[in-house]
Amino acid sequence: MFDFKKPVLDDLPYIRKICENYGTMGCDCSTANIFIWRNKYDIRICIYNGFFVLAYFRDGKPWGYSFPIGEGDPTSVIAEIFNDAKQRSVEANFVMLTSAQKQKLVEITGYKFSFKELLGDEDYIYRNYDLSLLPGKRFHAKRNHISKFNRTYPNWSFVFINKNNKRDALRVAEQWCKDREINPYTNEEYKAISEALDNYEKLNLHGGILYVDDEPAAMTMGCEINKKTFDVIFEKALVKYDGVYSKINNEFVKTLVGFEFINREEDMGIESLKQAKLSYHPIVILKRYSGVKNDKA
Repeated sequence: MFDFKKPVLDDLPYIRKICENYGTMGCDCSTANIFIWRNKYDIRICIYNGFFVLAYFRDGKPWGYSFPIGEGDPTSVIAEIFNDAKQRSVEANFVMLTSAQKQKLVEITGYKFSFKELLGDEDYIYRNYDLSLLPGKRFHAKRNHISKFNRTYPNWSFVFINKNNKRDALRVAEQWCKDREINPYTNEEYKAISEALDNYEKLNLHGGILYVDDEPAAMTMGCEINKKTFDVIFEKALVKYDGVYSKINNEFVKTLVGFEFINREEDMGIESLKQAKLSYHPIVILKRYSGVKNDKA
């Protein structure tokens, strides 16, 4: 049986190294994500034979297991997942599988599985070049939004998040909630942003704040998945500033020098968010699946 535990900050450097070497572009290998959402989704982790396994718990038992993350042959780890599930009297339900992991699972086990696409959980992945330069006709509307923003709000500035302005980043998230009649102090995302800012340096986060007339108008932050891919975890803006989302997106990505790909995460099944993500022309939509062994097949 696995020795699952809630992740703590001291676990993250080792997990980060495993995830970096694995080479995935998926946000499930973003160590900051694993930490800040650990309470909402009751995320627990285990290192086994050099692999990293994540599980989602409910009522003290895992309802979903990740595919093992690590270098080498994961056969023994997958076998232990089935063993762990059996000993806990739960189903070995694999979640957040990519297409490649789904195929690997079948090849390794020889089992037949029932797979289900997890709509709303797919990652939208972009070229840094596209988001930073907005080249060609495809991005004409985005360039116009930014140009209009610059004309309308000439006294704007973009500043990296630091120990002196974290409160301004949180103010944006707080106002974003209030504009939607959401109580920020009971909102899980607001609490996650607050904890991320509290542990900003330890989580290896990088982010920025967009100001208009010295007032915070938007904030964003994320972390490295690997040397090629950056994960944008949070992006909040006050829509009273026309074009603010296009502006914060573009200014932030320009700072991500050295990263080839930008993961802007899932659309959560929200149609407006899906259309917004598609409007930036992702080069990969990383689909996700759940899978359970089909004993009847």
